[in-house]
Amino acid sequence: MDIKPFVIGITLVVIFALEGMFPYYRNRVSRMRHALPHVLTAIMNGLLTRFVLAALTVGTIRLAQARLPMSLHVSRPASGVELVLVFVLFDIWMYFWHMANHRIAFLWRFHRAHHSDTAMDTTTALRFHPGELVLSTLVRLPVVVLLGMSFVNLVLFETILNLSTLFHHSNLAVPEKWDRLLRTLLVTPNMHRVHHSVERSETNSNFTSILSFWDRLFRTFRTREDTHAITIGLPRFREDKYQQLWGFMITPLL
Repeated sequence: MDIKPFVIGITLVVIFALEGMFPYYRNRVSRMRHALPHVLTAIMNGLLTRFVLAALTVGTIRLAQARLPMSLHVSRPASGVELVLVFVLFDIWMYFWHMANHRIAFLWRFHRAHHSDTAMDTTTALRFHPGELVLSTLVRLPVVVLLGMSFVNLVLFETILNLSTLFHHSNLAVPEKWDRLLRTLLVTPNMHRVHHSVERSETNSNFTSILSFWDRLFRTFRTREDTHAITIGLPRFREDKYQQLWGFMITPLL
């Protein structure tokens, strides 16, 4: 049985509940109304993944195992060290893919559906356009093959990625001293709030997904003294209609 949806679902519910008790941005109203289109998007993307994209990924990995034994460890089980190495390399790939989504106009059309949320919380981690999901899957297939990732290891990485994303998109009031300590290694809420700023120079920063030091290494790391003062979202698509499911689904066409 695939336990990934249950792990993600339980984590989502726990963080969502904690946000209600310890919110960073206070006076949020209609939290369930805000969350509903994001949950519906997650269900839609989950079905797309299960019935189309997962089959494509499994087929590609099996073909690679049969015909391309030159990848890192595709012909044998990975050792612990190799597995960590592959995860780190895949996290670097995710950094550059995320950056590409901001810097290539065609990709940004899909990714901006995620950034158009004006009230970021943990459910924003579910707000990804299906078009972005399809493009991400297609582009990463050669990377998966090159690194010799098994489907099980890919699912494991995605689960860790999803949990990290739920956390760093959250509206949890993590004390700044803890946030600062955590972000020496991991992406944290205060770090990612800068990325969701309406200011373009801040939106185009803090691209990494799990390990925070890629932004430091490639000089895209930014902080703010007072993240409470950040305006979340984009200059466009701020109207209420773009916060609804149909509204942010059509943003790539506008």
